[in-house]
Amino acid sequence: MDPWCAMRDGLRSAPSHFRYLDAAQLVKHAFGLVTEARRISRAPVLFYLFAEPSRVSASVRSEHRAEIEAFSVAVSGARVRFAAASWSEWLMRFASPASSPEVAAHAEALRRKFEP
Repeated sequence: MDPWCAMRDGLRSAPSHFRYLDAAQLVKHAFGLVTEARRISRAPVLFYLFAEPSRVSASVRSEHRAEIEAFSVAVSGARVRFAAASWSEWLMRFASPASSPEVAAHAEALRRKFEP
């Protein structure tokens, strides 16, 4: 958990380092996950699923993604693995040929409903 501890400590000294990513909340979740993972003998993964509404400027979306990448690099190699995807990216995974037609259709319906 050293990378997560370093992130926690870094946020204490520079709490506004992340403007769009709630890094402190992610750190809290990571510590909760590692505790629960030990209890149930599982490998913990913190998956950050985020929206990118078109009404938000491209520059803000880009900055948010840059913060996610920086955060990911900073906590890489820790016991709690960190992964992230936008809703759009996540739904596209279910549209693959490996998915059942029902799952692919459901993912496509969600994408149409929530994306312009």
